[in-house]
Amino acid sequence: MSKKRRTRRYAKDTQGETPHKTIPTPDPIVVRLVSLSDRLRKYGDDVAAIILLVLAALMLLSLLGLTHGALTDFIAGNLRAWFGWGAWLAPLSLGWIGVLIVAHNLGRLPPLRWGRIIAAEMAAFALLGLLNFAHGGRVALAQAGQGGGMVGWGIGFIFNRIVGPADFFVLGVIFLLTLMLALDVTASRLERLGQWLASQGFETENAAPHQLPLPLDKKAPAPEKPKRAPVVPLAKPTKAKLAPGERIRVPVETVDDEIKSKKKRDRRLPGFELLDNTDLRRPAQKEIDETASIIMKTLNEFGVPINVLGARVGPSVTQYQVEPGFLEKAGQDGISRQWKVRVAQIASLHKDIALALSADTIRIEAPVPGQRYVGIEVPHKRTSVVGLRPVMESEAFQRINKPLAIALGRDVSGGAVAADLGAMPHLLIAGTTGSGKSVCITSLVTCLITNNTPDDLRLVMIDPKMVEMVRFNGLPHLYGKVETELTRILGVLRWTVREMERRYKLFETHGVRNIGDFNSKQAKKKNGELLPRLVVFIDELADLMMQAPDETERMVVRLAQMARATGIHMVVATQRPSVDVVTGLIKANFPARIAFAVASSIDSRVILDTVGAESLLGRGDLLFQSPEMPAPIRLQGCYASDREIEKVVDWWREQAEEYADEPQADVEEEAKAPQTDEIEKPALAPWDEMLARERAVEDKDQQIEQAIAIVKKYGTASASLLQRKMRLGYPRAARLMDELKQMGIVGREQAGGKTREVLVGKDDDPIGDRAARILGGEDEEDE
Repeated sequence: MSKKRRTRRYAKDTQGETPHKTIPTPDPIVVRLVSLSDRLRKYGDDVAAIILLVLAALMLLSLLGLTHGALTDFIAGNLRAWFGWGAWLAPLSLGWIGVLIVAHNLGRLPPLRWGRIIAAEMAAFALLGLLNFAHGGRVALAQAGQGGGMVGWGIGFIFNRIVGPADFFVLGVIFLLTLMLALDVTASRLERLGQWLASQGFETENAAPHQLPLPLDKKAPAPEKPKRAPVVPLAKPTKAKLAPGERIRVPVETVDDEIKSKKKRDRRLPGFELLDNTDLRRPAQKEIDETASIIMKTLNEFGVPINVLGARVGPSVTQYQVEPGFLEKAGQDGISRQWKVRVAQIASLHKDIALALSADTIRIEAPVPGQRYVGIEVPHKRTSVVGLRPVMESEAFQRINKPLAIALGRDVSGGAVAADLGAMPHLLIAGTTGSGKSVCITSLVTCLITNNTPDDLRLVMIDPKMVEMVRFNGLPHLYGKVETELTRILGVLRWTVREMERRYKLFETHGVRNIGDFNSKQAKKKNGELLPRLVVFIDELADLMMQAPDETERMVVRLAQMARATGIHMVVATQRPSVDVVTGLIKANFPARIAFAVASSIDSRVILDTVGAESLLGRGDLLFQSPEMPAPIRLQGCYASDREIEKVVDWWREQAEEYADEPQADVEEEAKAPQTDEIEKPALAPWDEMLARERAVEDKDQQIEQAIAIVKKYGTASASLLQRKMRLGYPRAARLMDELKQMGIVGREQAGGKTREVLVGKDDDPIGDRAARILGGEDEEDE
């Protein structure tokens, strides 16, 4: 009872409390905020991790150029402007932080040390400074997103002011020390890492191909005792078959040819930074090993044992080095002997190998020239783009050290391949539509103009297709404009032949044999005339051969036979490699040839005199045959994008006025017309006057020029004079007199059979005057 009374008394006391002691009802908004705060405390880390990972992925896609939009372009532009090449560190850092947050929530995060985090940040900033110095340390390049960007330029500027010329060394030391602190690298850990790699078998990666420990990589063992065995109808391979799932390890042969040239470039030439610096992608080691195992298993199933000695990885294909194994056969005496597998047995199974590899096509080089193995070339799932700049910066290109050095591409081992156009001395290119001919020509042009000034090199471009070469109009190296009309193209070829003959007369006068000796001799004189080298590009020979076959073949063959010593070279391309286009005379004078993918082995034989081009993949995959090589080699051709070509051409267009103001040689005087912005009115080409003279007399007698020379020499004109001097009949001589009167060269016919009056002087050139009127647009007939 006492307890109930106390309870009632407490209830009464509670009900009788004053209002200011009553607990207020919480605000709903506050309740929601508290609840939201609890949820954020619970899920905030996960949300932050997801946001960071999404931002990292978005930045990475923006930098790779796989997505385009206002936001992504803004992100990529600012990252490159501020951090340059170090922009790739931003998505990696954000992604790393996101992964750390996730690992922390899962309870798998080791304790973090702020010292390592600060060291990692210092290493990143030091790297930006090093990238700035590696790219020249110029602020213009930093603003363009090169090197370490504006941040790297600022760091480099500060260190340069503090320590002077030792800035690069100091930054390098800081980078190495902070990187070691961030990664917690010690000597003992490096030693343990090396021991672990050795235990995993990584020491065989750098071994030579002959060091591969395969069962058949040894000499055939001699039988200890004569062994009687029945004659078997099928050969039994001595190589044991691979167990299911077993995979061999293939050593990959790599080529390190990216030795940058230390020689300073001529300041009159554009820098290599105008071109993109692309990297070569290689397939994974696991994929190479699996392919080699399939090749070995497939050939073993057909009774052809082989050894895979190694692999050469290129941009588009991997060449597997296959050594024929041994077959155990019983002879007529019943004694079992081992016989070497014939190369033809391997080559005959190319379709079965392609089927086993699920490849569109494979190519077997049996054998590889100068080697003891057969090359089986298997295409990659994804072809790597071979940039023009890395090949031009390679040791193979720099070693040539000739003005007409051209970058061709990379071979099946990834090594850069270059050649000297002056030693070829002409190049024939053929392939089907879309195989890469025009891209190859534009890359060759870009390579030549990147390494030669207009004083050293001149170009003549003929493009009946009117597609690819028009972009080079306005280039100071280019004579006139890109010619696309048939009548003018034939005139260009005629002018080139005349220019060749003119140069030979100059050589004879000066007692030299070639353009190199001539220029060396002229350079010693005070005002010596130097002859530029001349390269003629013809993008489609088939169009010319169909419309004017005789004249085209005659002039092309004449140039190919004689023009080498004068410094005139030709690069001719066609998409129709048939015998009526690439005739025997043309092919005989073009020993250097490039074959892209063709439709049949017949077309391949027309170009290369051998099969193989029909197995190419297209898109830059080519076979290059040089007079110095015993057999064609397979390359992935260089690729120059439209943006790269535009950069180089624009750079030269800005220098065009400088070269236009300089005095030119005789062959260039006619190309000094004032430059205009209209493409329809380019500077006059050297052959324009010749074409105008031909047009001035195209409706006249073929001997009109000889008749003009005769009447100017004797000062009188009559039909009988022309008959005697030109050995003509009266009708033709009278017709020539009428044409001379129509042109205003002679006067009216005199009574009594007197000779006519000559109205021009000995120094006058009436045909040249008419040609000048034609060039000026006054193409009217004289009355």
